[in-house]
Amino acid sequence: MDFKVILELLFGSEAEGFVNLHSLILIIAMMFIVQISNEAGLFQFFALNLIKFSKGKPLYLMSIFCFITILISSVLNNILTVIILIPLTITVSRILNVNPSPYILTQAILVNIGGTFFTISSIPNILISNYAGIQFIDFFLNVGTISLTIFVFTLLFFIFIYKKSLEIPQEGIKILKEFNVWNFVPNKNLLLKSLISLIVLFFLFIIIPTSLLGADIIALIIALVLILISRIEVKEIFSKIDFELIFYLLGIFVIAGGLEVLKVVQFLGEVMANLSGGDIFSQLLIILWVSAFLSSAIDNIPITKVLIPVVGTITASYPSSIGDQFYYSLAVGANWGDNLTPLGDNILVVQLAEANKRPISFKQFFKIGFVTTLYQLAIVTIYYTLIFNFPIGIIVIILISSILIIFFILKRIGNKIIESIINKFRNIFI
Repeated sequence: MDFKVILELLFGSEAEGFVNLHSLILIIAMMFIVQISNEAGLFQFFALNLIKFSKGKPLYLMSIFCFITILISSVLNNILTVIILIPLTITVSRILNVNPSPYILTQAILVNIGGTFFTISSIPNILISNYAGIQFIDFFLNVGTISLTIFVFTLLFFIFIYKKSLEIPQEGIKILKEFNVWNFVPNKNLLLKSLISLIVLFFLFIIIPTSLLGADIIALIIALVLILISRIEVKEIFSKIDFELIFYLLGIFVIAGGLEVLKVVQFLGEVMANLSGGDIFSQLLIILWVSAFLSSAIDNIPITKVLIPVVGTITASYPSSIGDQFYYSLAVGANWGDNLTPLGDNILVVQLAEANKRPISFKQFFKIGFVTTLYQLAIVTIYYTLIFNFPIGIIVIILISSILIIFFILKRIGNKIIESIINKFRNIFI
């Protein structure tokens, strides 16, 4: 094979603007920034301060754990977020003497919601935004705002499920109030530098258009500055960078590029376009649900990389304002679909919980993850229905609301009937 072809498969062609190379630079730069911030204890510091703010009140604690998860996962990749949060959650649960399972399960699911806030929040987002040339602020306004709305609905769902099982002993609350957060900060000076760097990074992402300066170059400049001012040994930082993930991505680039060269991607794009019959609303839903279920069976990174040019084939006949909507649908489906099964990144959650002697079974995760993800995708489906087919959207909302009302009424009546039967038996036999 021609060496030029291999380079194009790895880094993208000149016609595509070397999209793979720009994605790699952005990912590596973000890895350096995140690793230094993590070494400074920045994320642990904010997480523990927010946990203390709950004052040990069960529902407050659940809400704050959820908020911390989306906050950190909007900046870090899923794996690093899980590595930071799960041990931290188990530590707090030991201090409070409570069962950590509800908090761990909700965090594992919400990591992928936080992963759709910004273009830099996950590798699928980076790949999509670089390929489609989507601006940082445009992505947030179209995907991040949906994610924020879904977070609120998901939090209410979790509170409804776990409200009766969340209890915190008074002894644990007392210990939490006396807990010193600064014990988790090894370097206060570096923490401040890391915080300023992240604020500047987001500010530059928002104000500088990608046509003027790419997100990868902005992140690389901030990373280099932070390396210089942090005074941490470069060897030490390099040793903690996930190079396995980078090589994994290069492999995915080659496979996805090969499928594109063999016209497989074009064929898939035509099949998906024909399924919708050219209807924008139907196409959005197909991309959303297909990418979600494929991500649940495989990993969301290769699925995203393969589906990006497929979506590109579909959007070829649409203006960019409409075409970008298909990429937003892909970002949501590919990220959130990861929670339908306890595979992919979620295996790490199970392993970390087990390593900390707080095991969570695959059955437990599947039970909550599958139902929650279907619930989230259903809400997005209703949102698209309201936007592109308003009358049907209203009918769907009325039907769902009616079903839920009937369900709660029957449940309440059923509970009362069961209680009355039990009382009658008590009166007879006691």
